[in-house]
Amino acid sequence: MKLKEIKKLCFLVNPKAGKQKSEAIIRQIKHELVKKSIDFNFFHSDKGGSISEFIQKEDLKGFDGLCVLGGDGTINEAINGLMLLDQPKNIPLGIIPTGSGNAFAETLGELDPIKMLSNILTGETSLIDVFKIDDREKTFFAINIIGWGMAAEVNILAEKLRWMGGIRYSVASLITVMRMKQKHLKANLDESSIEDKALFFLALNNVHTGKGMQMAPNAILDDGLIDIILVRSASKPRVLKIFTQLFSGTHIEDPHVEYSQITSFDIETLNDPLNIDGENKGTSPIKVELINKGVRIFGKI
Repeated sequence: MKLKEIKKLCFLVNPKAGKQKSEAIIRQIKHELVKKSIDFNFFHSDKGGSISEFIQKEDLKGFDGLCVLGGDGTINEAINGLMLLDQPKNIPLGIIPTGSGNAFAETLGELDPIKMLSNILTGETSLIDVFKIDDREKTFFAINIIGWGMAAEVNILAEKLRWMGGIRYSVASLITVMRMKQKHLKANLDESSIEDKALFFLALNNVHTGKGMQMAPNAILDDGLIDIILVRSASKPRVLKIFTQLFSGTHIEDPHVEYSQITSFDIETLNDPLNIDGENKGTSPIKVELINKGVRIFGKI
């Protein structure tokens, strides 16, 4: 969809994202905006949740869009702010990747922040799918990944290795494989049920996760489907082989990997940690449904 001419943008900055090089990128962005006579505001996050709060409290009517400077967790904050504001289709969201993983931006096909800004300034937008997640206390949203089992354990360890940058996801994955253990999983996927020991369960909206891993190679951002990766059991050598295949997407051909596409699911097991859009966020049980084309972003998908 072609948006009207871009005249004013609001930039939402996570100054702690990636290797904290956002100030240099901001200077480049301001230079480009001044050159094109585009007005702008910058909001700098000072704590977790402040971007979502800003979106819900501020008057955004004068802006032609919001732009996130950060990684996947920062994007998640902005998505939750827009969904809770009930404006997900009216205010387009631009992604300017400055995080260490940038899985969502990788699926969009551009990791260079200034090139992504140029894409935003064309005014072209698309509608993409959104996860609606209900737990025992609240409703929240995601656009990338929901991970259980080893998929959550990897992320917990990766957070402790943040000083390593993007490679921390690969290192954490290898360490988690060496510690590998199954957990009890009780889940419902559309009309089918699972109650079994499993190593990991992933629900994805986009192709990538971590740093360069093509976890769901058949995923499409607006197809109304949730891509599921499930590994119930495998030896450590086999899981290591599956891990090496994640970067090419060929892991889905392995007989130990169950790959399916569904529209809703729930996880019923109690108090298991979850990976939500690359953040250690919440515990099971959860109930998830997909909102088809529920939020508008800048760019063509």
